[in-house]
Amino acid sequence: MSVSTHGLRVHRGPHALRAAVELFSSMRFAIALLTVICIASIIGTVLKQHESINNYVNQFGPFWAEVFRTARLESIYSAWWFLLILAFLVISTSLCLIRNTPHIVADLRNLKEGIRANSLQAFGHRAEATLAESPDAAANRIGQLLAGGGWKVKLQHRESTSGPGGWMVAARAGGAHKLGYIAAHGAIVLVCLGGLLDGDLIVRAQTWFAGKSVFSGGGMIADTGGGGVIDSDKHQGQRPRMQR
Repeated sequence: MSVSTHGLRVHRGPHALRAAVELFSSMRFAIALLTVICIASIIGTVLKQHESINNYVNQFGPFWAEVFRTARLESIYSAWWFLLILAFLVISTSLCLIRNTPHIVADLRNLKEGIRANSLQAFGHRAEATLAESPDAAANRIGQLLAGGGWKVKLQHRESTSGPGGWMVAARAGGAHKLGYIAAHGAIVLVCLGGLLDGDLIVRAQTWFAGKSVFSGGGMIADTGGGGVIDSDKHQGQRPRMQR
């Protein structure tokens, strides 16, 4: 089974919603987001993060220092646009898993032993031979040989109206590599979720929904008044944390 690069096709609901679901669940959209994330990560690796604005001015000049600050390149891993791309990548990759995992699991269980004999003639790699032994003995012998070589084998006896009937020997090997698709996409989801949690998202959620505020002054945490959050942009080298 080949993994589809198209998105989920929803047949109900508004056209805009159906188009959005198909776009977000397409593999091409996920690859595009992953490419942007990789480029941004390269910038975050080359450019020192959470430095004082004076250091950027001295190294790159006032113009580029202002560009870095406006685009949040000096704190790229907590920038709103970077976290937004991570969130979209989580959604897109999860939808890809939802779309393809059932087909992969069903394909692993199906050995296609129900294929018709006439359809085998259309296969590009095929061969015909006459065996001296009976069909029952030949099917059992071939099945044992394949099973001994690590193949998953299934025998199917077929009745025929024009003859004594015969046996279909279906075998599959190497199907476990398709689980790599699930493992790789699951790993991308976990890494992106870790990036979201590490990008001050929890602290920002507390400032939005829990009535917390950013403490941008100097001094100790005890001076925040019981509900402040240290601003990591103003306190270089510190991670933002909530006052208990």
